[in-house]
Amino acid sequence: MKLSGKHFLKAFFVFLFLLSLRPSMMAEVANNRNFTSFLPISSLLKDTIIKPQRNKIDTIAKDTLKVNLNKKSSGALQSKVQYSAKDSILADIAGKFLYLYKDAEVIYEGVTLKADFIRIDQNTMTVYAKGVNDTSGFYAGRPFLSGEGSDVIADSLAYNFKSKKAKVWSGVSKEGEGFIRGGQMKLNENKEGFLKGGIYTTCNDPNHVHFGIKISKAKVMENRVVTGPAYMFIEDIPTPLVLPFGFFPKTSKRANGIVFPSVGEDAQKGFFLRDLGYYVGLTDNMDMTLRGSIFTNGSYDLGVSSRYIVRYKYSGNFSLNYSNQRFGEEGTAGFSNTKDFRILWSHSQSRQGTGENFSASVNAGTSTYYQNTSTYMPLPNRFNNTLSSSISYSKTWQGTPFNLSTALTTNQELNTGSLYIGLPALNFSVSRITPFDSKNRIGPQRWYHKLNFTYNLRFDNQLQTYDSLLFKPGIGDQIKTVIQHQLPISTNFNVLKYINISPSVALTENWYLKSITKSYNAKNDSVETQMHNGFKSYREYGFNVAASTTLYGMAQFKNGGIKAIRHTVRPSVGYSYRPNFSDPSYGYIKSYINTATKDTVQYSIFEGQVNSGPSPNGSVQSALNFSLSNNLEMKVRSKKDSINGEKKISLINDLSFSTSYNFAADEFKLSPITMSGFTNLFQKVNLNFGATFDPYAIVISTDSLGIKEATRINSFSISEGGPLVRMTNAYVSLSANFNSESKRKTPITNQQRRDLYMIDPNPNDFIDFNIPWNLGLDYSLNYSNNGLTKSTSQTVNVRGDFSLTPKWKINGTTGYDITNGVLSPTSLGIIRDLHCWDLSVYWIPFGGYKSYSIDLRVKSSILQDLKLSKRRPYYYDDSY
Repeated sequence: MKLSGKHFLKAFFVFLFLLSLRPSMMAEVANNRNFTSFLPISSLLKDTIIKPQRNKIDTIAKDTLKVNLNKKSSGALQSKVQYSAKDSILADIAGKFLYLYKDAEVIYEGVTLKADFIRIDQNTMTVYAKGVNDTSGFYAGRPFLSGEGSDVIADSLAYNFKSKKAKVWSGVSKEGEGFIRGGQMKLNENKEGFLKGGIYTTCNDPNHVHFGIKISKAKVMENRVVTGPAYMFIEDIPTPLVLPFGFFPKTSKRANGIVFPSVGEDAQKGFFLRDLGYYVGLTDNMDMTLRGSIFTNGSYDLGVSSRYIVRYKYSGNFSLNYSNQRFGEEGTAGFSNTKDFRILWSHSQSRQGTGENFSASVNAGTSTYYQNTSTYMPLPNRFNNTLSSSISYSKTWQGTPFNLSTALTTNQELNTGSLYIGLPALNFSVSRITPFDSKNRIGPQRWYHKLNFTYNLRFDNQLQTYDSLLFKPGIGDQIKTVIQHQLPISTNFNVLKYINISPSVALTENWYLKSITKSYNAKNDSVETQMHNGFKSYREYGFNVAASTTLYGMAQFKNGGIKAIRHTVRPSVGYSYRPNFSDPSYGYIKSYINTATKDTVQYSIFEGQVNSGPSPNGSVQSALNFSLSNNLEMKVRSKKDSINGEKKISLINDLSFSTSYNFAADEFKLSPITMSGFTNLFQKVNLNFGATFDPYAIVISTDSLGIKEATRINSFSISEGGPLVRMTNAYVSLSANFNSESKRKTPITNQQRRDLYMIDPNPNDFIDFNIPWNLGLDYSLNYSNNGLTKSTSQTVNVRGDFSLTPKWKINGTTGYDITNGVLSPTSLGIIRDLHCWDLSVYWIPFGGYKSYSIDLRVKSSILQDLKLSKRRPYYYDDSY
């Protein structure tokens, strides 16, 4: 195509204008927008001059030499680069530079670099990143490099895409629970770092390192850090601890290490080093801690504890403690030396989709362990008189009503040495079945459709003995065995639309392998009991029917803050019948004659067994039962509720009364009236109260020794000139907890909760510096009156903590027995949050456990992040 002179002149001037542009001109690609690209670097900076298209027919001879146009040059990158920036991206076409501003990000082959400023140099395939000063002069948007071994944050850094080498200035790298902070660091293609002038620490404060190990030089490898000469410093003060070289394992697994002890003084045992130990991270799922304590009077303690967890499968912990305690001066009458042990095991396991669950809670030991080693127990445990354990397994067959469970339980009374063992008890049950109803039923549900039954089979073995006799010969003969069948049958229907009628029948049968007979031996003036082996059964049954309904009363107010008050009443009346199974015609009760007194003595042939049959003094139960439940709520107008403009307040959650009248009883047909209730005041205070009222009178008499005694008689109190009912006992308890709002800006994540659980599963064992103050109050009042004497007991307990400053906190517990005028066991603690350290002092000022202790411990990084401290009073139970 030929150009005219006019068109040729226009093209010539355009060509001259393009030539006048400087080659180093900056071509702005984007501004004030968030751009993302996925192009190769080589394609980003193409020449912007438009080349003329060739004619479709080219008369020039083709080159016969074949060239692979898709083959990349040796200097080109092998993968695409993804990059983005929030503010702008600028390209230097001639210099082959790319500039990214504000929240910039570059991703290449799994390596991610983020910073507020990034420069990409295509000539050397190098990227340089740094932060920028914001309007307040704060250096923000520091570079963050991830994907090359450990993550690195720095003041500035350079990274080469081809060689995968980097140079870091003032960088910070997280290595497990620790951090490496350095002046200059080089990273090679083998994911190794070479540091010159740095610090190794577990302190995660980005502005000031509170302690650490000063390193002259170091090499950071995949699984370890090796350093040259180093020394430890605390709060910028060098310590005499100098190392010619250092070796720090770098692993995601738990690292082994020494558990530093706490020091203090015990009033009975002298000065001590407590909980000196060694921690071993056995696997990713299991650890172990060995601990020991020594006292200047020669007492010592040894312990081993372990935790294990496999997510979604099972978790648990185990501990074994041995104690050798010395009290008093050796060679004196008051000297004693006791040896005790304790075993704790907690386990929880659930197989999803199988309906199987296994759990264990074992607490066993010598009867004097808590008394002699209560120095290590929380205050409530010092007075623990019972050790209880259980191991259980359950299985549910999904899609069927069948359930199976078995359990081994123990209960040990420390004061008396009494020991109860529930040898593996087997329980098989069938859930509710409605035999006359169907899923495909047509028409309304009738009363017989609601007829249902359940079934329960229990195979029970029990042993009641003393811990000192547990391994004595013949202990197996004391095991009691019973097989119990229970078959409840029930239904329900409505009468007059609002009254619900619920009849039921309960059938129970017990199978025994032993029975007894008793006889009186006149020669020895004693009762002889003979045991018989063989099958015996004991059956009982009963009938019950109840009628209940719900009534509502409403009072509404047009003016004032109260909008309405609603009173809910749930009355219930029932009748129950149970025969007298102690009647000789049933064969469960037999008798013998005491020839010395001429008395006939009755006894049960199952006496001493589990569910030992009917009482010899049993009677027919033909009782009318009454109960009345109340609930009181108030609705107030509220400006805070922008949706409904009202707020519901519960005045009384529950106020219940109950009694019964036994028509078949020879005397005292009307049972005492019981009253109970609870409510919540101001959403802060829990109030529980209750009382028992006796409608029968009492007669006070004096025996021959002049001792007065009160006797209940079969005559109503009001008939004898007394009140309608007599209050025999009552109680009131208040529990309140007040605290300020948390200053934590972000909620705890699920991962942080899991990490805290691994440190300690009990959240009450942490002191939260985010909450300035916390106060708990408990008050209890108990009253009893037997007609002759009245007694009252009152106690108040206080617990709490408050922050003197954001870093200082005081916590403690105390109480006061108002009746006896004495203080309860009291403890006081002072905790200083040193960010990555905890300094705590605990003191019990008086009593038999008078002592103090001082702890200085390094904190886990998760506790540093959440501003939590571990409660570690001298009585702290660190078994787990």
